[in-house]
Amino acid sequence: MTSTATSPWQAGTLLEDRYLLTEPAGRGGSATVWHARDERLGRMVAVKLLKTELLDADAALARLQVEAQALARLRHRNIADVYDFGTAYKGGRLSAAYLVMELIDGVPLTQSLAEQRSLPWQQAARVGAQTADGLAAAHARGVVHRDIAPGNILLTADGVKIIDFELCAPAGSDEYDADGQLIGTPPYVSPERLDGRSVQPAADVYALGVLLYRMLSGTLPWRADNAVALMTAPRLRPPTPLPPVAGLPQELADAVAACLADEPGQRPTAADLAHMLAAHTPEDVPAVVAVPAAADEQETHILPWQPADNRRRHRHLAAALATAAVVAGVAWAASTRTDPPPQVGAAPPSPQPSPAGCTAVYRLLSDDAGRYTANLTITNTSGTPVTGPVTFTVPGGQRVDAAHGWSQRNRTARNDTAGTVDPGKSATLALAGTYAGTNPLPVAFQLAGMPCTPTLLSMSGSPLPLPSTGTAGASPGPFPASPGGQPGGEPSPAVSEAAPPTPPPSSQAPPSPQPTPAEPSPGPSNPGNGKGGPRPSADGEHSAVQPDDLL
Repeated sequence: MTSTATSPWQAGTLLEDRYLLTEPAGRGGSATVWHARDERLGRMVAVKLLKTELLDADAALARLQVEAQALARLRHRNIADVYDFGTAYKGGRLSAAYLVMELIDGVPLTQSLAEQRSLPWQQAARVGAQTADGLAAAHARGVVHRDIAPGNILLTADGVKIIDFELCAPAGSDEYDADGQLIGTPPYVSPERLDGRSVQPAADVYALGVLLYRMLSGTLPWRADNAVALMTAPRLRPPTPLPPVAGLPQELADAVAACLADEPGQRPTAADLAHMLAAHTPEDVPAVVAVPAAADEQETHILPWQPADNRRRHRHLAAALATAAVVAGVAWAASTRTDPPPQVGAAPPSPQPSPAGCTAVYRLLSDDAGRYTANLTITNTSGTPVTGPVTFTVPGGQRVDAAHGWSQRNRTARNDTAGTVDPGKSATLALAGTYAGTNPLPVAFQLAGMPCTPTLLSMSGSPLPLPSTGTAGASPGPFPASPGGQPGGEPSPAVSEAAPPTPPPSSQAPPSPQPTPAEPSPGPSNPGNGKGGPRPSADGEHSAVQPDDLL
């Protein structure tokens, strides 16, 4: 987790006359975690406090309560225990929402993998067996975790502990939340989740299969040069066969492959997987792996998404993947590095923080008969938290609806609901509006007055060419136009506001600002150095960026 420097809580605070906060343990996307002393029972605990700016967000409060209720039903040696859930009020207003859990002395699996890249197969099997055992207990009670990833697996002297059930959901429920968002850690999101099927336990098994592959090989089942290629790969080709691992029983290799099956029904259950892995793991092999110093825990991304029916599923899938890839790539680029990435000859460029301090990804969702809907994702790529409105210059005769927190004055649209956006974090805002004639797309976006580097995505998920004049944050000249009334169509070339839209020859269109999905680079998988950026393989050739860096 990251620093708690911006947390309003202080050591010595007594929460509800019971929990004395002693020291910060970390800070995530929605909450801060503190070591605390339960003054009533005289024991040390972990207190998870919802960020103050999210206390008015019904969805965030609901997720914390769902996590508390789910954990209260799941008493298992491989799942962190919950002790209490509560809220506090000050002056008649909600001042705190918190979850009290057991204080676990352990390290996240991310830390071990960052140091070692892969684990001895016996330890990987033991970690997998205990994780599967905990998931089997959750699935038996109808709870699906939905975010099995290295950062949510703690390694302790007593074995594995599954943590962070914030994103859990009942089996059979809708995959999308009330805001139409798909939640998860990109490389571990199963194909059926991207398709928008109902929540099911097999999604956790898929994620555990990816995790097992990662622990055994030091890489991921699908190698890709960019995040778009990573997330589309499971639909385009089978996973790369698990590289040879000395001494690994074939049955374990087959089990990993079965977990990665495209169809949920072809995967083993968590209970069957736990039994099989445990049967091949010597009793004297510990799941805990000694790791030197603590490392920052990578956080889960919320992927902007729009529910789609079966007929339009693939179009929305492409759009969501492209948006998720841009957001994930920017978040990775903004993370702190301890040393620079290696310089590699003809490597594709790694995502880098925007010189402007923020990026804006505008994704058109629908465009029909003079009305449109879109998502705008603003990512803070500066080094400090930013608080202030999101604004953009409204092109042409567009009008932005007074909904989802938007207002429009003259040609400036404004939204104040983003709150504070931390470094490397994103805020996704829905918007809708009307237009006459063509539907020019905005390109001048700002966060708290700071210009943002724009990326535009069509309904098909294709990146749109940016205008040849104008800069981010300034009033531009031509605007890219959307083909009104043609859902899923490709964009028209840029048109000027001052003249009727006359499409120029396609050869004059500026190049796309984003890479298209690419086939994996040749050469063996490379463990790399555990840092961000492209990694050279053992023979000196460029190896693909490993998307664990995006998590």
